[in-house]
Amino acid sequence: MRSFILYMGLLLVLNRIGHAQTPLSLEDCYRQAEMHSPLAAQTRLIQEATELQIKILSSNYVPQSRLNGQATWQSDVTSLPIKLPNFEISPPPKDQYKLTLDLTQTIWDGGVVQKQKAVALANQQAEQQKVAVDLYQIREQVSNLFFGALFAERQLHNFEILQKELRAKLTKTQASVQNGIAIRSNVLSLEARLLEIEQQLLETQKRRTAALEGLSLLTGTAIDTNTPLVALPVKTQNSEIVRPELRLFDAQKQNLAVNEQVIKAKNAPKLSAFATGGYGRPGLNFLATSFQTYFIGGVQLQISLTHWYTKSQGMEIRQLRANQQRVERQRESFLLATQVRLANQRREVERLQALVESDRKLIDIRSTIRKASESQLDNGIITASDYLTEVNNEDTARQNQILHEVQLLQAQNNLRLTAGN
Repeated sequence: MRSFILYMGLLLVLNRIGHAQTPLSLEDCYRQAEMHSPLAAQTRLIQEATELQIKILSSNYVPQSRLNGQATWQSDVTSLPIKLPNFEISPPPKDQYKLTLDLTQTIWDGGVVQKQKAVALANQQAEQQKVAVDLYQIREQVSNLFFGALFAERQLHNFEILQKELRAKLTKTQASVQNGIAIRSNVLSLEARLLEIEQQLLETQKRRTAALEGLSLLTGTAIDTNTPLVALPVKTQNSEIVRPELRLFDAQKQNLAVNEQVIKAKNAPKLSAFATGGYGRPGLNFLATSFQTYFIGGVQLQISLTHWYTKSQGMEIRQLRANQQRVERQRESFLLATQVRLANQRREVERLQALVESDRKLIDIRSTIRKASESQLDNGIITASDYLTEVNNEDTARQNQILHEVQLLQAQNNLRLTAGN
């Protein structure tokens, strides 16, 4: 029998452990929401696209080949107006054919490919930083849902305590009515208040369920009503702004700077080797009348002069630098707006901290008055309505404390989100 009791006790403990829910923190929700977001896959896709682009650019160092074929008929051909005795120079045929294989090998391209690779990497950095900015915006949605669920959770806990106290008082009052000490209306007043609490419980449970469902969709994880939410106060002294938008502005400026180098490289001298092998009629000897094979090879130097008199390079560079200044102004504007928002949020945190402190004092006073009225109700000095007035006053004070505490936690978190810490 003793072994059976131990066995059943062990099953009960294991059952409780199995049903215990792991607390869910706000940071967990942030991390899971970012991982679950379709935006997260873009980072990998951007990197893959950049790697392919760099491979394509690297192929420019490989010898470039081209196969050409041509068949023509022309109305006249080259001939020599010279007649020699016993010797006749036949003109080439008017139908001519040519098949060639052209090879080109870059020796020096002015650094174009190298700079284009740098542009590809700079584009990757900027695009990935855009994704980081979009992912960061998800945190605000997660925060609103999380603190909405947390507020409802704490309200439910408060309602359950109040419900338990009033049920105990109702049982005691019912006994007093049966003994002729209290009047029937006291029982009815307590029953009516309990019904109101049940309605508030139902409404709050619905709000909490809706908020948790929203969190489940954003995070991609199942979050039920048994999952406890954990939100700890955060330090708000650090005022340094490290938002992902700032890194995006820096990446955009770097991208423009690299593009400036590409413009200069495009107009730099270029050196390449070339070779052409062919078969046709005529060959290199244009007076030949038979099909021949031939070969041409050499080195080619190209120096662009157009940008010197059109000033195109200078204009393109000025355009890029104007865009850099534009990005810098956007960065300054963003910093100013963020600093203004941080200042307002700091004042909000201070206001809520003061309210929470006064809520505690008010609850102590309301609790003392409620306890005194409870004793007066037991002694028949006041009615249940008078007692419930003090109960409601204390409950209102506690509800305000719950609201202000959750608002303070959210304000501290919003301050941290705004700063990017």
